[in-house]
Amino acid sequence: MLAYGETMALSASEIARAYSVQFTDAQDILAFFTRTVQSHFIDWFNAKVANRDNWKLRAIHSTADSKERFNKIWDAISIIFPASPINLFQFTALISVIINEAGADLLPQCECCGSSRFPGLAYAFCDVPGLKRSYNVAPLNKLAGNLFFDDADFWNAHGNKVGADSVRALPVLRDQWNGAQYPTDHFSPAIDPKQPTFIEEADFYKFRGRGLIQITWRANYKRLVPFVQSYSGTNPVVSQYRQKWAGKDPDLVCTISSNQDWDALFLDSELTVACRAIGIHNQLSGNYLALSSDASKLMALSPIPGSLFMMGYRINGSRDYANLFTARVTQLLSALPAPV
Repeated sequence: MLAYGETMALSASEIARAYSVQFTDAQDILAFFTRTVQSHFIDWFNAKVANRDNWKLRAIHSTADSKERFNKIWDAISIIFPASPINLFQFTALISVIINEAGADLLPQCECCGSSRFPGLAYAFCDVPGLKRSYNVAPLNKLAGNLFFDDADFWNAHGNKVGADSVRALPVLRDQWNGAQYPTDHFSPAIDPKQPTFIEEADFYKFRGRGLIQITWRANYKRLVPFVQSYSGTNPVVSQYRQKWAGKDPDLVCTISSNQDWDALFLDSELTVACRAIGIHNQLSGNYLALSSDASKLMALSPIPGSLFMMGYRINGSRDYANLFTARVTQLLSALPAPV
């Protein structure tokens, strides 16, 4: 039994064997697990890895829907990874992130906001000690006060939404809207999913975590806009936004787009947008999917290029997360029978 966070040692030969296994699509992966463990990956994972040691409270629902999403994710290898085919180590690493971030149904869900001390919108807006930094003052987002009071494009797109006139009636709060302390004395932080508000269209909330690895920040979303604008597939939702955003500057699209737009693209595009979001985040974050075959680099417990640690660190920003991620990947891989 492993202590929580304990990384299993992998030999150079075990790493070399994992790198020799190549996948180009979901069918390759399913064939490998059928051949190696006589099971679908999801069923094998639940039987041998889930809810054990570093994987406490983590499993995948063994349903037809989850298995269909699994297939869609791994049929999108070419839009996730810079190069194809991928190897068993890359598969193991990315599925470990997806299980943690997307949950048991492998759904590209949106980050939930709210806690007892930081309810609703205040959770996204404020620094939450020991957990997250303010999404409002993050350098990759635009400040809410600047959007609310200075940005004509933002106002033209969202000025008819609930609360817009109330916000603009209090310009004295502009500096507070540009900070990391939500103005709860004047505006409720409550979120009503049935009635989106003007405040919710600011970057701090609109560009919170979404998708299979919970990408965050305007910069990541902005890179998705050209992908949508050049989309040539058949999904009607992505095709609709290709037409809607045709010819528009990606930064402008980020300003005038809504939470509803991004929810539709992530949840209703048959995982196309959610998968491309992983590829874009990887490109913007040091190409962490290019895991090294050098054991000393791969297993280094520091954010050096090619390490599992760097992949976890770039995705979450926490050293604790990166350590646990490394431990989970090695536990999963070690559970496979040898030789791989």
